[in-house]
Amino acid sequence: MRGIQVKQAIQRKECSECAHKLEHDLQERIKELECLYSISSQIESGKSLGQILENSVASLTKGVQYPEIARAAIILDQVSYPPGASFSTNPQATLQADIVVNGKTRGQVKVGYAKQSVFLEEEKKLIKEIGRMISKAIERHELQLELKKYVGNLKDLVRAKTRELEKSTKRFEDLFENAPDGIVISEMNGDILKANRAFYRMLHYPEDGSVKLNFVTNKLYANIPRIRPIIFKKLKEKGFFGGMEMSLIDSRGQQCPVIGSFILVDFDGRRCIEEVYKDIRLRKELEQKLIEQNENLEKTIQKRTADLENQKNLLVNKNAELISLSEKLDESRNKLQTLFDAITDQVVMIDRDFNVKMANRKEGDGGKCYAKVFRRAQPCAQCPGAMVFEQKRSITLEEKYGDEYYLLQAYPIFDEQGEVDGVLEFSRRITQQKNMELQLMQTDKLASLGQLVSGIAHEINNPNTFIRGNVSIIQEAMKDILPLLDACARDGKVPQIARLNYDVFRSNVLILLEDMAQGANRIKAIVDGLRKFAKRDDGMLSEEVDLNEIIQSCLRLVANQIGRKAKVKLELDGTIPKVKGNFQRLEQVVVNILINASQAIDKKVGAITVRTAFLEKENENLLRISDDGRGIEEKTLKQIFDPFFTTKRNQGGTGLGLSIAYGIIKEHKGRIEVESQVGCGTTFAIHIPVAPKETP
Repeated sequence: MRGIQVKQAIQRKECSECAHKLEHDLQERIKELECLYSISSQIESGKSLGQILENSVASLTKGVQYPEIARAAIILDQVSYPPGASFSTNPQATLQADIVVNGKTRGQVKVGYAKQSVFLEEEKKLIKEIGRMISKAIERHELQLELKKYVGNLKDLVRAKTRELEKSTKRFEDLFENAPDGIVISEMNGDILKANRAFYRMLHYPEDGSVKLNFVTNKLYANIPRIRPIIFKKLKEKGFFGGMEMSLIDSRGQQCPVIGSFILVDFDGRRCIEEVYKDIRLRKELEQKLIEQNENLEKTIQKRTADLENQKNLLVNKNAELISLSEKLDESRNKLQTLFDAITDQVVMIDRDFNVKMANRKEGDGGKCYAKVFRRAQPCAQCPGAMVFEQKRSITLEEKYGDEYYLLQAYPIFDEQGEVDGVLEFSRRITQQKNMELQLMQTDKLASLGQLVSGIAHEINNPNTFIRGNVSIIQEAMKDILPLLDACARDGKVPQIARLNYDVFRSNVLILLEDMAQGANRIKAIVDGLRKFAKRDDGMLSEEVDLNEIIQSCLRLVANQIGRKAKVKLELDGTIPKVKGNFQRLEQVVVNILINASQAIDKKVGAITVRTAFLEKENENLLRISDDGRGIEEKTLKQIFDPFFTTKRNQGGTGLGLSIAYGIIKEHKGRIEVESQVGCGTTFAIHIPVAPKETP
């Protein structure tokens, strides 16, 4: 007997604990529903996104099991709501759900406990659902902002249509909320999306809708397996039907007999069921009266259904108009963007603070124009945009930034008051054109130099001819005079000549005359070289050219310039055959390489070695010019023959010397090769083929 009592006591205790657990679980689910309803209300409140997120954080902690030790935050685009929120490093004490907008993760919804606690599966589902709600709210908010950005001139039309829509919506909401019968809009799966106060009051649930219900999971139908398929079947056949007697289960578990009416509607873009439930609990007492009221209710429902259908048609027509306007706006915008992107020049639109508002290249979007276009940290000294804002007219100017030249054109954009609201800037890189201009100037300078050299050579050559002729006569005369002077000197009749003792004069006079003759001949050689250098080039490759002779001529021309930097060592093969070509052009190649070699020497006195040889197997002459200068980097070595490439632009270099030299060697069917090592020097090897001998 006592064992039975103990067993009964244990059963009563277990029942009590089970009831307590059910009550606790029910309270937890109510808190979760209240949390969801509160956040949903915040989303629908129309406040700014920041206010919605901050207000939603306060509701997050109320939906978890231990709100008194809970911490919550919403992080969007690295901004925390509220600011400075922190969480435990233990992942079991922190729960989060990603905020995904248009497929991109933008932040998280986080809830954590200050103490060691474990989240329930229901809490995880709650946070995940809240994350989804926040994501949809952000997506809708940003979509609204994007729509506002491009609506522009449609604001007045939209505003007028919106007022009409609001009036219609208000009439619908008043009808919906103030209806004496329960009206519900539910999804096909049974989720109640919207219900009026009469419905919640009928089933004894909070009239504010804080409790989210589902006809299936909450078992609101007295006979779910049989009734739900009937509703779907009737709706599929007719789209609407009413007067169905059925029973709903209220929050206390009691049946509430009702008459249900159903119709398929579109709600927020989803196919839903609008359900109207008439409470008929008094029907048993007033059967006849309820029948009359039911008839009146059916008429009212039909009328209201017609009104709702009219409202739906109005909304559909309005939606079609907005879609058409949006398509036209997108088409116009795409055409304008295509035209804008097709402009080859860099185009940006800036405001008064030089912020880029629009650009035809993605890398130019956003930021300051001087940073995006010219990679500068400060505004340009001669900024065409600033000039346009100041002078209110278009500006065109040329500027140089680094090694590049730009043509800048700026045009004002006026607002309704005639003030400059923005500037449209075009920037075109004209470095190649400027280099061509510089090359033309350099060509003119060389032509002028050729004329000047020709004139100077002529003026020097005339008096030098007299000097050479006179010196030769004096040399011949001295050979006849010196024996006579020797005889006089032996007789003591010639004490001094030119204030010199005769023996000193006698031993040096012929040497002086020989030096004068050599100097005059050297002047003649230099003049001949200058005249040959200035000679008009006919471009023919028909001369029999001796490479050794070209090298000697070039060294005479550049002796002063090279002599200050290096000593020249010649290793010339005197047996090399002549080649068919153009003496002046090959001379230009050798002069250019010799000057470059001297300019590459940084030490006090360097060395330049010039070698020639005949390669019998290849049947070609080889000319090697080597220096012990600083050498050329591998990256630069690949570009030295490119037109306009130079490392000495600030010293006046045009970048054409080696490019022209390369072309001249190619004209001679030869090739030019370069070997260089940084810090050790550079060697240019020129291979020129020898024409084959004619067979008798």
